[in-house]
Amino acid sequence: MWNSTILRNCKCILQDVSYQRLAIALALSFLLHLFFIGNFYFNLPDLNESRQLIEAQLVLRTPVPTKIPLSKPILAPVKTEPIVKNTATAKQAPPEPEAPVLTTPAELFSSQPADTTENITQIKPSDAEPAVESVPEEPSVGINPQAYQYVETTFDVRTDIAASANSSAPGKARIVYELLANSKQYKIKSLVEAKGLVALVIPDLLQTSEGLLIDTGLQPSHYLYQFGDNKSKTFRADFDWEQKKLYLHAAKGDQTLDLVEGTQDLLSFMYQFMFSPPLQTLQFNVTNGKRLGLYEYGFEGEETIATKMGNLNTFHLLKVTNDSDEKTELWLALDYQYVPVKIRKTEKDGKVYELLVTSLKTEKPVTQSQ
Repeated sequence: MWNSTILRNCKCILQDVSYQRLAIALALSFLLHLFFIGNFYFNLPDLNESRQLIEAQLVLRTPVPTKIPLSKPILAPVKTEPIVKNTATAKQAPPEPEAPVLTTPAELFSSQPADTTENITQIKPSDAEPAVESVPEEPSVGINPQAYQYVETTFDVRTDIAASANSSAPGKARIVYELLANSKQYKIKSLVEAKGLVALVIPDLLQTSEGLLIDTGLQPSHYLYQFGDNKSKTFRADFDWEQKKLYLHAAKGDQTLDLVEGTQDLLSFMYQFMFSPPLQTLQFNVTNGKRLGLYEYGFEGEETIATKMGNLNTFHLLKVTNDSDEKTELWLALDYQYVPVKIRKTEKDGKVYELLVTSLKTEKPVTQSQ
């Protein structure tokens, strides 16, 4: 009986203990729920304030449409690099931001870089530089495009240079310079003849020169010197400009010499002055068919000479040589493109032969006359 009483009491105690534990557990659970639910509620932001903040952010980030006048420049946004702080060293002042670049609205949509020039000076027509005039094309002969196409000169051949210009002369001469129709080739022919009984004793002297007309003037190809039928006084020169060789032919034999640029013959050098004025070129390599020599001329001054044509203004040139007993002189007409109008040769024995102009006929190229 005691045992049953004890068991009943223990069972009651156990039931009371279970009820107490259950009550305590329920109380603790309720308190914990209130704690967590209360914290979550108090941490939530107020819905009204959040809505106002969102609206404020939307208003600030939305650009307000404004009318931008096209005549006024606007400031383009400038990207600045972030400042990196170096904690290991002393603080440095941040770099100054770059100046904003003035940009027009049209340039913002252009694929080309904007022009950063702030001030553009308008140039008035009066201040502008004068327009460059068009330069005409250079003619085939650059020095003197007005050079004659045809020159025919007749001379009195005299041995007494002190005689009057209107007195009779024992001989006559005729020199014809001609530029052929293609304007690329020239030909010169000189014939000296004695008159009267003298012609029975003195044969004719024939000289010819032919070649090309280039940018610097005359470039001879063939030259002939023929004094009557005497073969010993017949000389010929052939110019090979490609090989730079000069071939001289005479009765005593042939020679081959180096051909220097600008070499002339006895005829061509006198008419070369039409293309190269005498004060510009006074030195020539000249051949007479039997030898090649350097002809150096000195300017003796301007002279007025008396002729059957009247007085002519001339340049007087004198060939400079080491032998003063032999001289060659030229008088070039200033009013006729430096064409020779008087030629004098003084021999070693003192004999003098002079050609003095009696008539002069000239023609300019067809293109110039038109």
